[in-house]
Amino acid sequence: MGGAKGRAPRLIASLHLTPRQLEAHNYKLIRKYDAITRHEIRYQTSMCEDADLVVVAYGSAARIAHEAILRMRKLGYRAGLFRPMTLWPFPMDQLNALTQQTRHLLVFEMSGGQLVEDVRLSVQGQAEVHFYGRPGGVVPTPDEVAHQISHHYHRAGLLKAKTAG
Repeated sequence: MGGAKGRAPRLIASLHLTPRQLEAHNYKLIRKYDAITRHEIRYQTSMCEDADLVVVAYGSAARIAHEAILRMRKLGYRAGLFRPMTLWPFPMDQLNALTQQTRHLLVFEMSGGQLVEDVRLSVQGQAEVHFYGRPGGVVPTPDEVAHQISHHYHRAGLLKAKTAG
């Protein structure tokens, strides 16, 4: 470890050096993160009340998805939007509650699939989670997302269930 020749040694140390101080600080951080989780979760839902399929999207992807859902609603598809406004803390309980009314989620994101992991953890196997993502470069159009909604809607047999009931 003679890498400090000609310079002051670099030392990595904890913020608190005694184990009791460090543990007290860690408990303080746990309380802080718990408070953030309780009070700072933000999300929006749109047209989820009767939705057979809910699209989960954030940011620009949510605006694109919203337009696609409006188009699909005009065609008789009962689709809704769940838009997390905070990715941390993630609205896990709120998304999980949606599985009481729908068992089909389509995660749409303009990335390689980071959001889909949070969605799967949130719903704990209580809904089918499908993914449509574009990793950057080309911005998907509402028509592309509408096509994905239609594809998954038909694949799950939701249109038949709607018209038969």
